[in-house]
Amino acid sequence: MSNLLIFVVGLAIMLLCMMRTKWGPFVCMLLASLAIGIGCGLGTDKTIASIVDGFAKTCKNIGLMVIFGTILGIYLEKSRACQRIAETLLQITGKDRAAGALAATGYVIAIPVFCDVALVLLSPLIKSVARKSGKNACSMGVVTACSLLATNAFVAPTPAPLAIIAILGLDIGTSILWGMPAALFVTVCVWAFGEYYLERKPASWYTELPRDISAQEETNDESAPMPSFGAALTPILLPIVLILIRSVGRIFLEKGSVLVSLLNFFGDKNIALCVGIVSSVILLGNFLPKDKKYAPMTDALRTSGPIVFITAAGGALANIVGVTGVGKILAESLAASPIPVFLIPFLITGLSKFAQGSASVAGIMAAGLTLPLCETGLLSPLQAFLSISAGSALGSHVNNSFTWVFSEFMGYDIRTTMKSLCVCQNVVMSLSGLLAAYVIGSLVG
Repeated sequence: MSNLLIFVVGLAIMLLCMMRTKWGPFVCMLLASLAIGIGCGLGTDKTIASIVDGFAKTCKNIGLMVIFGTILGIYLEKSRACQRIAETLLQITGKDRAAGALAATGYVIAIPVFCDVALVLLSPLIKSVARKSGKNACSMGVVTACSLLATNAFVAPTPAPLAIIAILGLDIGTSILWGMPAALFVTVCVWAFGEYYLERKPASWYTELPRDISAQEETNDESAPMPSFGAALTPILLPIVLILIRSVGRIFLEKGSVLVSLLNFFGDKNIALCVGIVSSVILLGNFLPKDKKYAPMTDALRTSGPIVFITAAGGALANIVGVTGVGKILAESLAASPIPVFLIPFLITGLSKFAQGSASVAGIMAAGLTLPLCETGLLSPLQAFLSISAGSALGSHVNNSFTWVFSEFMGYDIRTTMKSLCVCQNVVMSLSGLLAAYVIGSLVG
């Protein structure tokens, strides 16, 4: 238990430093990683190696995606494509239902697309809809982000649900049939949290990150022409469609065929974003000044660099915690406890995620530790799956990459992100997900 105590103390000091000092999250997380690793007895060499390994793995997973997504986002903003989409969307839904429209968008998009990718793609649109509707951008961002997370946790073919149902031996059709209504209920609760809690907070409650005012003024030039709705929407939809086709094709097409190879290439998240960039240059480039048509290619590097490095520092912290075994200690302690059996998968997932940062890793670990409960008849595979999916929202904080993607792309500091996005995940999503899981599990068994 000493390692667990060291982790908790180290995490508390790190959070305090982030909120009370000007060191910045990058330095705070790396120092916390170093202190936790050495304090848990890894030694200096293994601690440093684990930090470097976690940093490198995170860069590998999200580095190009963030850079490409930033380029695409700049094209969408500076060509006024987002304004066009926002105006059209608000004409259809009305200003009062703008948050509901974004929640529905997130619920659908996250089924085939990774949450991080989807949030990167949608962040310019979210901010534009917020400006046009007169609503708070952080509130709208939380609603969209958490609706993305809802279907990402409950509905295959996203990777984590697929892995979990494979371990538990649950039929994929059954998981989708009951996962979708569970995710829908969570999405509705998320919308209510944003609409009736976050939206009513004063502007002083939110702290925005520093931004380039001149670029913002250029973006908001109301006299500049706008692209058509179809041209504005294509760079966002094209990557999503490519990723979706790849997901469906890998299920139904013969493995190793030429078509599957093509789908794997063009449906890769990084290549799909590249295709989106190419389409934005073709369709939106003419709405930028001639001398700045390709400027987003270089401008994005200044914006995306800090995002990649801060997120990678979170990956380093997560890797340190994984190597020290803190997540496993928490999970095994819960599995051996006398708490109600239905809560065990939920709590194992949440505490594991709190310790090591990844909802996918936490869910897979929980599935393995919960399998004996299913084999002895204490839980059905469906009940275990839904409980794990609900627990994937629990334990969300700074060592989760999605937290930093939200903070940087929506433009709010970590304190604001913690009390908006993370509170929504840890309280609203986890509890509503658990309620949905309990009701469905009780009815279906």
